[in-house]
Amino acid sequence: MKIKSLYITLIAILSFQLTKAQCYPDRHSTTWYDGWISCNPSPNPIASYGETHWIMYDLGYDYVLNETKFWNANEPKHLDYGINEFNIDYSLDGVTWTHLGAFNMEQASGLSTYEGDEGPDFNSIQARYVLITPNSNYGGNCYGFSELKISITDPFLVIEEEDGFNASVFPNPFVDNVSLRIVSLDENAPIEYRLYDILGRSVIENSLSMTESNDTYSLPLNGNTLSFGVYILKIKQGDKERTFKLIKRE
Repeated sequence: MKIKSLYITLIAILSFQLTKAQCYPDRHSTTWYDGWISCNPSPNPIASYGETHWIMYDLGYDYVLNETKFWNANEPKHLDYGINEFNIDYSLDGVTWTHLGAFNMEQASGLSTYEGDEGPDFNSIQARYVLITPNSNYGGNCYGFSELKISITDPFLVIEEEDGFNASVFPNPFVDNVSLRIVSLDENAPIEYRLYDILGRSVIENSLSMTESNDTYSLPLNGNTLSFGVYILKIKQGDKERTFKLIKRE
């Protein structure tokens, strides 16, 4: 199995690079605008929550999420802005949500040596969107926290030996052409692709050869000649196949 793990660090509004001492490798600044602050509730992406303080992260891709670390609001005069009880929900499409749970975050110290606290573990769920909804804070008029770090695995880079093939396409919806991202244990076999319209008719058929150290290729779909709507793209290498629903837009 081929796996690549990494971290996504999410900082709302503005981020500064800090000089970090060896004794405090994860310390956080005490600047009030180095983080997320909400002073007015608004309609939550989960309608049943009503109007709340909330922040939603779009990671831009479906990732496998694991451990987290949170830094609460660390500006000394507004430590009471820091969130206390909060919900975490996650989603693949930003519409259908799954509740990870309700959690608590410790109040920050207001010191430049503040290193945050370990947060909940997503336990290898796959998601693109993460929603944080605080239910209470430490007494302030606003709600906020400084930073969230999520340990992730890019599912695209997880290749089972018995399969040996993975692919994704972007952008979707598309206007003209799309890019194919592909990882294969057999880089010598050609990649065949075929585009079908909604009636199942083949409108484009072609192939490409993989090159060493390259995992992204342009697929000329000539979108300017296609009608708006839904298409099916099939990517095949030998007996391995992936199917994608594409939307052609203006």
